[in-house]
This record gives sequence, structure tokens and C-alpha cells, in this order.
Amino acid sequence: MPTQTRFLDNDIIRIPAFAPDASGKPTGDKLKTIVLFWGDEVKTTGKQDDQHLAEFQQREWRDGKYETVKYVGLLPKKTIFRDTSVLKVRFVDIGQGDGAIVETPKGQIVFIDGGEEEHMRRYISVAYSQVLRTKSLNCAALIVTHGDADHFAGLTELVNATRNSKGDPMLTAERVFHNGLVKMANASGATAFGKNVKVDGTTYATELEDDLTEVPDSRMNTPFKEWKKALQNLRTRAGKKPVIERIEFGDSEKFEFLADEDIAVQVLGPITEIVKGKPALRFLRTPGSSSLSASHTVNGHSIVLKLTYGNVRLLFGADLNEESEESLLERSRKDNLSLAAEVLKVPHHGSSDFSPRILEAIRPVVSVVSSGDENSAKEYIHPRSGLVGALGRYSRATVNKPLIFVTEMVAFFKRFPGRNKITSLTKAGKDGKEVYAGFNAYAKSSFGIVHVRTDGKRVLVATHSGKEDQKESYVFHVDERGDIVFDDEPNQV
Repeated sequence: MPTQTRFLDNDIIRIPAFAPDASGKPTGDKLKTIVLFWGDEVKTTGKQDDQHLAEFQQREWRDGKYETVKYVGLLPKKTIFRDTSVLKVRFVDIGQGDGAIVETPKGQIVFIDGGEEEHMRRYISVAYSQVLRTKSLNCAALIVTHGDADHFAGLTELVNATRNSKGDPMLTAERVFHNGLVKMANASGATAFGKNVKVDGTTYATELEDDLTEVPDSRMNTPFKEWKKALQNLRTRAGKKPVIERIEFGDSEKFEFLADEDIAVQVLGPITEIVKGKPALRFLRTPGSSSLSASHTVNGHSIVLKLTYGNVRLLFGADLNEESEESLLERSRKDNLSLAAEVLKVPHHGSSDFSPRILEAIRPVVSVVSSGDENSAKEYIHPRSGLVGALGRYSRATVNKPLIFVTEMVAFFKRFPGRNKITSLTKAGKDGKEVYAGFNAYAKSSFGIVHVRTDGKRVLVATHSGKEDQKESYVFHVDERGDIVFDDEPNQV
């Protein structure tokens, strides 16, 4: 039987994996358990008795370097297949910041932010290792919701990364979308984004940029300059691509590349105003104060997206704050737009600066908070307990047990007790390795990924744990009216 590429129609299957013999069949002791979710691609190579034989390629750390390792295993007898994949959304634990990956049924990939450090690059190198063995991962769009480093510096790492010793890029992209605000070095208040004007007592940022590769370095802080250089290198490798442009409320046509798959995207932010004939963004204020705040301005004017596939809606809230959420509510009422969504990427990592009224308008079934500790300098006590309580209160009223996830909480931390130096945890450094020492030290051995998958009517939500074959999962159905029915148990094998 020739090799066939098929898509899983079970919610979760667990496959005992073995090293292959010369004929490609399992041999020896079980090496690991491979877990696949609904819609995952499976390569079947034949049958053994009544079971399909499948082949897997995984990238693993061995002998001080990453290697692609081949496994084979027999799929459970109750395994079923579907003709196409499903819409997949992964909320990736990237520490303090945001990073989500949207993958369409036909394999188009959209990044919505990428964190600040190397976590997204590391995740991509493993999750897409089978693709990266032969080619770069091509993305339909890279979306930088706003210009805080914890949302885009990790994309700089990813764009600069190579997939092999020849220096071939790990990633290419068709488009890069951003909100137009570029942070200047050592600037604050009304001067943080370049030129501004004051009209009737309101200050506006007017120097909104499109192609970031054409912005002078003098207009950029260090993370922006590094991102600009990465984009220039990306274009050098790929010619005219990616197209780099600013998007704003109403720019839904920018996502026409998803229309062939019946995926609609509404751009709900940032909301610009025309000031002296040019699009501008109003400066926002520190809560409880009259002083202008550059950080609240760049956060509040994030790119906000609502993605609809069939009956299922997902709202990506970026770093909205209370002031900008109230503005979005006002604009949505004016334009008769619904903010309701079954899945919400909670704004601003679960900050206390939020409007309960927007949660009431969204009424999520699944809420995902992207947050995590990196060091004490980046500790913001996210998510705040009042926000988590509000998510429960304002989730879909017809759902008895709404789902609230925090990427940091679905990660797994391994403990290393004792006062001795820990030499089993090493990574490459100037002297070849770095030694971690301490009392009751911990290491994150499993990064927290929240998987959301849907065919437009049915939704699977799943997370990992400290055990490779143990997952938390839920299934619910969404009808045309937005009514929700949960399955008692997912279809597991």
C-alpha cells in the first residue's frame, strides 16, 4: 500500500511509537507515546492485521543537538479519518506576551504576535519539524498587533532563524500587518510615536507608518530597528514579499486570502480618526489620571480581529484596555456590529485595566489568557483575580461550566529538590553549558499550549500536561443561533 496523507477524525488518539525496522514496521520496545488531535495529518504506510501503520517524524534533542527522529506505530482500531483538516488555533505559552498561530484547513498559516524571546521559534522548530526538513514554513500573514516587544520581538527571532546548516530561512511570509505606531527611542508621552497634533484639547499621533522598512532608524527604538532589519532580510530572500502595511478598523478586505476557505475576518481595531486630512490615533490616558500615556496608547490601539468560520467565532483582543474597549463598544453599536464570540483571547494578559461591559458583549465560552513569568522585571501579576472572576461572570449564560485557560497554568514545571548544584539542566553557553543551581529549583519541561480546533460547528479544546499521554479536553457544538451544547466526553481512543 502506498503512503497516504490522511486527516484524523477522532478527537484524540494515543499511539505507541517504535523505531522502525528495515521494512518500516515497529520493532523493539516502545520508545514513546505519540498523541494526535482532531484534524492532525497522518501518514499511513500500510496495514498490519486490522490496524493502519503510520510513520512520524519528530525533532528531538539528542547528544547536544536537535535531530529528526523517525517513528512508526499502529493506529488504534477505532481510528477514523476525514477528507480535510479543520481550522486550528494554537495559543502558545511564550512567557510574558502574546503568540497565537492560526492554521486553516488547507494549510494557510497566520501568526498573531510572537512573544518577546525565543519561545515561538523553539516551538515552530518542533511543531513544524516535518515541513522544515525540506522547505521553509511559508506564512500567509504575520500580524504584529502593536509595538510592544512582548508581542513582536519573538517574531524577529523567528524571521532571523535558519532551518539548516546552509542558512535556509525557517520562515517566509506573504504579508506583514501592523497598527502603524512606531516607538521612538527614549521617548514618552505625546512624543513617543513621532509627530502629533492637538485638536480641541485632544492629542493625536499623526505619524502612522505603512512599510516599516522605509522608516528611518532615527524614528525607532531598538526592538523596532531589529524588526526592520529582519523584514529587510526577509525581502532580500523573497523578492517583493512580504507586503508590509498598516491596517485599521474596517480593513477586512486585507484578509480576502482566507475567503476561499469560507473564513471571514473583521478588523475591529485600531479605530482611527481623520485629523487635518490624515488618519490619526487618539492618545489615551493613564487610568484615573489626565496625563497622556504612551503605553496605554500603543496597547489600546492594538489590531483586534474577529475570525468567523461557520458558526464559530474567535475574537483576538490583543492588549486592549478599558478606555479602548469602551471606544470599541461605542463603535460596534454605531455600526451595528456584534462582538459575540465563542473563543476569546483575553486582552492584555488578564490585566486589571478592562471593561466588564465588553466581556458582557463578547460572552465567550472559552477564554484564553496569555501570560507567564520570565523574571521579576516583567512581573505584572497577570492574570488579575478580578479579571478571572469577571470572565466567569460574563461568559455565555447558557453554559454551566465556561472554560478559562491561562497558558502559564497549562505548562508543566518539573521540580529539582535539594541544595546541590543541578547539572542535569544545561544549555549551550560561552563555556559550552550553563549550570542551574538552587534550592527547590524548577524547570518548565512542558510549555503550555491551548489548542482550539473547529469545523465550523464542532469545537475541540485541548491542553497538554506533564505526562505525554495525558491531556485535558472538551468538545462543544455551536448552532446557527450561537447556542452551545457540550459533549459529556470527547471521542477519545
